[in-house]
Amino acid sequence: MQMALASEVSGVSPATLYSVAASGGLKLFKLAGRTLVDTASLKALIASRQAWTPSNRGAAARAKRSEVARMSLR
Repeated sequence: MQMALASEVSGVSPATLYSVAASGGLKLFKLAGRTLVDTASLKALIASRQAWTPSNRGAAARAKRSEVARMSLR
């Protein structure tokens, strides 16, 4: 599968796919000067995804801004 299609299918950039391949999580090969993604390894990568969980960074930042605003009014 061509890199652009693999990027579109997986929802991540080609740079991210190259990074994952460099760490051993994805198989790439060359054919006629083009970098291709091994379809089975891309399917395995997508299947191994982790569930998204929201962080509390936004709430913590809002609380800190509120605290700073309250302190400046005193």
